[in-house]
Amino acid sequence: MKRKFRGLYYGVCILLLVSVLLAACSSNSNNNAGNGQKPAESSTPTTNSTEKPAAKDPLVFTGMANLYANAPAKDSEYWKIMEDKFNVDYTVNWSPADNYQEKLDLVLASGDIPDVMQITNTTAPSNLRAAKAGAFWDLTAALGDFSNYPNFKKLNPSAWVLSKVEGKNYFIPRTRGNLDSALFIRQDWLDTLKLKTPTTIEKFAEVIKVIAKSDPDGNGKIDTIGVIPNPGYFAAAFGTRDPVRDSNGGIIHMNLTSNYADYVEYMRSLYVAGAIADEFALFTGTQQEEMFMTGRSATFVKNSWHKYRMEQETAKTDPNADVTLIPHLKGPKGYAHIYDLGYFGGMAISKKVSEEKMLGILEFFNATSDPENYNFVNFGIEGVHYTIVDGFPSLTEQGKKEVNNSFNAPFIFATNEFAKVDSPLAPMDYNLQTREEMKELYKIDGKVDIFKVLQSDAWTKEWSKIKDEFESMEAKAISGAITMEEFRAYQQKLVEDPDIIASFPEFAKSYEEFFGK
Repeated sequence: MKRKFRGLYYGVCILLLVSVLLAACSSNSNNNAGNGQKPAESSTPTTNSTEKPAAKDPLVFTGMANLYANAPAKDSEYWKIMEDKFNVDYTVNWSPADNYQEKLDLVLASGDIPDVMQITNTTAPSNLRAAKAGAFWDLTAALGDFSNYPNFKKLNPSAWVLSKVEGKNYFIPRTRGNLDSALFIRQDWLDTLKLKTPTTIEKFAEVIKVIAKSDPDGNGKIDTIGVIPNPGYFAAAFGTRDPVRDSNGGIIHMNLTSNYADYVEYMRSLYVAGAIADEFALFTGTQQEEMFMTGRSATFVKNSWHKYRMEQETAKTDPNADVTLIPHLKGPKGYAHIYDLGYFGGMAISKKVSEEKMLGILEFFNATSDPENYNFVNFGIEGVHYTIVDGFPSLTEQGKKEVNNSFNAPFIFATNEFAKVDSPLAPMDYNLQTREEMKELYKIDGKVDIFKVLQSDAWTKEWSKIKDEFESMEAKAISGAITMEEFRAYQQKLVEDPDIIASFPEFAKSYEEFFGK
């Protein structure tokens, strides 16, 4: 599976590189923000041109996007230049990332849908229901063979396939490479306690237990949090990335498998040892990040490009802070790791907009995904938000204040293998080293989370009913409020539920459609 994705990805990268080089050779202009080159000509000149057609009114539309930190204001210099550059009037309603899906669900339920919605999870039950119910435009016919959208054609091809719903494209995928997140750990604490950086799940458990029982931050208290349960990273070590089939060949959702129970039991052992905080189930992603940066927690799972920023932030409370990145940990049935799908959600266009506006929005996103606009939509205005240093965008002081995870949320942009690895805050040699560390994932049997792709109406319906209960039972099993036998029995009860059993053949059919037998 991984080789298939990687092959597709590298093919696109080669085409992308050739096209950019050709554009560079044929242009002496310096009109384009990002890399100072004129966009290559295409069959849709209004899409790729950076000049606003004099006789054409701006395309007016609204959007919804997730907010991690401060978002670009509509009256900011950047937003004004962006709207002028692409001849649009784009108003975005921002919603905090920690509860973005919940807000998205409310908006979808209300029927008052903005023209464009950032979808962070293309297989979330509510998003699938909305697509199938006709809330979004089916873009398949409009996209066609991408001849009218040459920049879309250059995007990671696996993303267009894996983001489909019943064979149709409702989402414009926000593509990237397959290298993304990793486990961060305080290397200075390992050194202080004379511990080696762990390479296996077992060694990680030993190390994290020692840290939790020590006083690595030197505050005179035994209060360091070792780890927060994270199935997205750790569960893969116990075999959750491999399909588990029932007696009829159906595929059982990973949450209901013994492999997942093994992950829960592993986390339970860390909780018993005092390495997991009592209130772990209540921590939001933002809180977990803050705890790591302020020295309350020894580990944190995050996009690898944040490593440099984590070091800078942790140094504010401890000048000797040093952060190490752990791309994977070997486990009994695989590796704890995150191997990205090659995209993170996408943009959906409301079916309430006219076909003319829908096509205009497609042209806008095709323009933002021009490789020559990559720096502009990701880092802002050259000379204001960033400068090019040794071939890398480097944020200015203003850029450090204004450019963050939310900056590119309302856009589609060109595929970049190291989009989630390179930090705009870091010097070139630092980013190159991080790339090498993350490329270790290419050397193992890295596997995508298939349940971020597989679709089942039956599961969508039933999971919406049991999700909160399941997560509560999982937290209770980890904390010891119930036994592991009780948790496994609870899983088995769900596996035997006729309504959930109906999802197994649907998952198997979906698996065949996306990955083959």
